[in-house]
Amino acid sequence: MRKRITAALTALIVLTLLCGILTGYAGRDDAAVESAELKSLILPDPYIEDAYGLRGFTVSPDGKNMYLGYLHSMSPDPGHVARYDTVTLEKTGEFIPRVDDETPVGSSNCYPKGLAVDNRGFLFVGVTHAETEYCSIYCVGNNFVEISHIVETLGDVTGINGITTQKIGDRILLYVLTCYRKDTIRCYDVTDPRNMKLYEGFGDSGVVDYNELTGSEKDAGYIAVDLDGNVYITCLLEDSNLRKGSHVLKLSPDGKTIVASTKIKEAYGISYAGDYLFVSTYNDDKSDLHILNKDDLSEARTLKLTGNDYPLTGTGYGGNYLYVASQGSESPDDSGEIFRTTAELPLTRDPRETEKMDPGDYEVPLPTEAPTEAPDNGSATIDPGSSDKNDKKFPILPVVLGICGAIVIASIIVIIVSGKKKKK
Repeated sequence: MRKRITAALTALIVLTLLCGILTGYAGRDDAAVESAELKSLILPDPYIEDAYGLRGFTVSPDGKNMYLGYLHSMSPDPGHVARYDTVTLEKTGEFIPRVDDETPVGSSNCYPKGLAVDNRGFLFVGVTHAETEYCSIYCVGNNFVEISHIVETLGDVTGINGITTQKIGDRILLYVLTCYRKDTIRCYDVTDPRNMKLYEGFGDSGVVDYNELTGSEKDAGYIAVDLDGNVYITCLLEDSNLRKGSHVLKLSPDGKTIVASTKIKEAYGISYAGDYLFVSTYNDDKSDLHILNKDDLSEARTLKLTGNDYPLTGTGYGGNYLYVASQGSESPDDSGEIFRTTAELPLTRDPRETEKMDPGDYEVPLPTEAPTEAPDNGSATIDPGSSDKNDKKFPILPVVLGICGAIVIASIIVIIVSGKKKKK
């Protein structure tokens, strides 16, 4: 009898494991993911004045703001970043990268493709200067005023594609993918945004050679990093003739080892929330959105878009909604479009994913205008309804409350003493 029971249990275990292998990893919110649908999110007209080529995109962790990075501009200003309120769809800020306080980095080669927002609300902007040997990273405060920026020269034509931030331990780290002729994965400690520096705990002194890691001379696309430091990138490997991407890779937290990979045609934008990765494809009117289980990169769902004729670029999740950006036609005729899930897509998340940190004193104060008229101190008047620190009144209410409290305490003491005397 025992042998039969043991054999039955063994068969059940084997069958369970086999089913797990065949069905792949199941995320905790697969039912919600299965019912999700995307719709166009119409922004006010004009969408962005004189700008087109929507390549950079991200959403703040709390879902209150979305950030749009444009490659081109019809105006004298270069490519720039705009912030939109996700509820009112009103534009609430604009950032133009500058070499100094007055000089934009250039109207023809400023490509803010990499956008990321940390849990303090700071925006990081990775800027490509086309056909040059340097790239820039900017940190922008909640008030959309620059806090700091760094410029790196890597010795050959360099650009920046995707960037992302993550709080790992007590540090806030910024991960950056460089492209063109210098393909690297870089990690910066931006805990102090005024002192952005390479983080020694990643790669070799903060840098992973992408070409050496993958064996491919082609570019990586965009990047996501989870709470445990696992790195996810979209990339174009050597044996592919696609334009932008062929694979999604999962890397170890130090960036030195490929843990898992999966093929996705024209894989490009990537972000993560809960158990899932959201991967957009750069495939013109056939572009779609793949939802992967981040543990093993198995496919949970593919979302098809209707009415979109252009490549998809960035993705983002915030405020229980999933967002994806369409690049548009790279001409003023169609400057791009944002899609969002038709209803909330609530995902089971680690509390650290939605942690909000105090921005501290890093905000750069906005300029204020001096008053047009100096106050006449000799004829100052006081509003009868206002209080003045020299107009001291006797604090009647606090005194009354204090007396009542003293009476209550005294009564309690008397009752306790009386009770003891009776016992004696």
